[in-house]
Amino acid sequence: MPPEPKGVTFFRARRPPARAVAAVACACCLAIAQAAQGRDDSPPPPGNGLHVAPAATSEVDRTAVRFYAPETGGAGRPRFIFQRILAFEARLAEMAEAPEGIGDSYGERDIREAIEHHVAEEMLASLGERRIAESPPELRPSAGDLAAVERDVGGAFVERIGGRARIDGAAQAEQIGPSEVDAILRRGALAAFYVDRAVTPILHPSEEQLRNVFRASAHPYGGQAFEQGRAALERWFVIERVRVAESAFLQAARSRVRIVMIP
Repeated sequence: MPPEPKGVTFFRARRPPARAVAAVACACCLAIAQAAQGRDDSPPPPGNGLHVAPAATSEVDRTAVRFYAPETGGAGRPRFIFQRILAFEARLAEMAEAPEGIGDSYGERDIREAIEHHVAEEMLASLGERRIAESPPELRPSAGDLAAVERDVGGAFVERIGGRARIDGAAQAEQIGPSEVDAILRRGALAAFYVDRAVTPILHPSEEQLRNVFRASAHPYGGQAFEQGRAALERWFVIERVRVAESAFLQAARSRVRIVMIP
């Protein structure tokens, strides 16, 4: 889990009611923004910049967070995090630490983590899209290459959370459709692809790296022989490195990012 910004305190709490998620998000966003570069009270820039469209529900969805950065098109093309998406991603943050349940007890810290994770992934995925579009044809990854990354990274993330059925249960609790879950997994895979190609190799650890991790790191496979748990260990290690890379990227980019509460 990435470190909390200095000078900002987040309190653990029981899951807030759905109508309170946006209010909590506003407080978290304001704290993140103030810790990074000071309060941002500028009026919303033009353009809608919607990245994940809400599914049809019986209730009107609303945006909880607006953010923008040069990597995502700047102030003229802001991105939004919908209340349902933020609640779902906060559930996932809680579920990553809890072996059971569907994240019903998520609180402010999980919401803050979900915001930072979402923003970092959006920025990295945007850079990934740009890298693919600007690559010469002979160096451009094929659809099969990208599908393999999505399968490997998405599958590792699903395994880390406890299986697709558990994720689908959390999604249903927030009225998130299967296509939206798939879009979130694709975004994460594209972000990981960019880090692997442009920053540092993270998707294919060497045998030596895996053996070192198996010997020296805390992981869920300590009771198994290396050969028995190797495949699962590799998937776990890839997701760990993806999350570390995302956190480091966002920390380095804080001066360029504006995260703004939606009243």
